[in-house]
Amino acid sequence: MQKIGVFGGTFDPIHYGHIELARCMRDTLQLDCVRLIPTGLPPHRAPSRISPQQRFDWVKAAIANEKGLVADNREVVRDGYCYTIDTLIELQQDTLAALLVWLIGADSWLSLNRWHRWRELLDIGHLLIAARPDYALEGLSADLSAEFRNRSVIANTETLSRGKISLLSSPLMPVSSTKVREMLARGEDVSALTPVFDQIKASGLYRF
Repeated sequence: MQKIGVFGGTFDPIHYGHIELARCMRDTLQLDCVRLIPTGLPPHRAPSRISPQQRFDWVKAAIANEKGLVADNREVVRDGYCYTIDTLIELQQDTLAALLVWLIGADSWLSLNRWHRWRELLDIGHLLIAARPDYALEGLSADLSAEFRNRSVIANTETLSRGKISLLSSPLMPVSSTKVREMLARGEDVSALTPVFDQIKASGLYRF
């Protein structure tokens, strides 16, 4: 069975932490590819100042030489709000025989029960939860605790299955898009944090 990683996010902007997570998914679970999907119009937060197309272009440039990492623009070209359930259903329809292995951060997991059709999300593919600094998995709501207890398995190539949840063993990356934006706003050099610093700097989009 083909195994496709799904890594969505604002990527505002993409940085080495994002790329390391995508590599970790690909290599640890021997995925055929990992699709990085910049969000279009998010339903849960204010839209980015940076257009979806621009963020997609930077993602595409950042992973151009990364084997098995693919920039996916399906949310960029979608009209209206971009719900994860719609993206996963569309991906599954495109690749009917594939297993989708989709990633969210620990911060997103803690609020997943407020997402659109969230219970259906858990049945579409195998959910990976990536640890993030300052976000512990304690304090879950009762419904999320029950889902995790009933569905959780240790992530490896043998346990990947629809309807299961696993923690992704990955290095905690101290870099964040927020930090990168703050540094760019101050005119600082972030070439050590993102592979597309030159393109971002030339755009002037993060200067205030």
